[in-house]
Amino acid sequence: MKSGRIFWGTLFIIIGILGLLSTFFNVHLSWDALWKLWPLLLVFLGISAFLKDSKSKWIVVAGIGLLAGVVIFSSVQKGCSSVDRIIEYHDDDSAEIVYEQELSLSYDSSVTEALFSFEGGAGRFEITDTTSAFVHANIHSSLTGYILERRDDSPRAHVYLGMENGSVSWEGPRMKNRVAIALNSEPAWEMDIDAGAAKIDFDLRPYIVSELTLETGAASTRVRLGSRADTCRVSVETGVSSLTLLVPEDVGAVIATESALSSRHLEGFESAPSGQYRSPNYETAAKKMFITIESGLSSITIERYDNSDW
Repeated sequence: MKSGRIFWGTLFIIIGILGLLSTFFNVHLSWDALWKLWPLLLVFLGISAFLKDSKSKWIVVAGIGLLAGVVIFSSVQKGCSSVDRIIEYHDDDSAEIVYEQELSLSYDSSVTEALFSFEGGAGRFEITDTTSAFVHANIHSSLTGYILERRDDSPRAHVYLGMENGSVSWEGPRMKNRVAIALNSEPAWEMDIDAGAAKIDFDLRPYIVSELTLETGAASTRVRLGSRADTCRVSVETGVSSLTLLVPEDVGAVIATESALSSRHLEGFESAPSGQYRSPNYETAAKKMFITIESGLSSITIERYDNSDW
């Protein structure tokens, strides 16, 4: 047997076992400690270089595969858990609030389609309510003020919400940057969200969302998607993050992911050709959702939920 097969076989087995233990048996290990074992990989690789292709080398190679699996999986878990520590800055009530803003744009009933662009850097960002205005935002920040403006007068309006000073620096752990956003539920929305080290909680059920583009750095993200649009395209690009997407059961959904170093939990989806995943009702559902995820060191959870109340 070739040593390469032993290595890859052991690597995939140990990652699979750790994933099952973490997902279904709620096993918590000291990922920080396990991740620090990575120098042993160099030791074992050096030892294997001196061995001929024999049973001894097979054992060493199997050990390398086992250790590599532990290091890779623990690094994913370590990276995802560090997200919550990063965003704890924004939940510190002792932070001095410098900017208290309530921003609003009046609604134009002639608008049927709109683009909402948001740039927030690091902070805590929420969409949890609707508004009779076009867009409404409550700002609580110790970093900078925000601007809310409509950037064109065409039938497809472009609304921008972002920091006045695009270059801000942290001065310690007592920083705060909270933005609560409410949108009008009448237009069909295209959303373009750009955030850094953030905690994101979006409930998009009340809205007609035709497209959602979400780019984050080290983020903890939870998005509840709705089913008001006939077709919805979701594109997520994230780094070290924890990502949870909730997809309505009445929508036929397909998922494509590029996330080699991420753990994935896709509840209610089946494997499909070309490495994709589909909901069982994908062919028969009247409404469709296409989800694309590109991630680095991340934990990805996608679940189906009953949307009959909407």
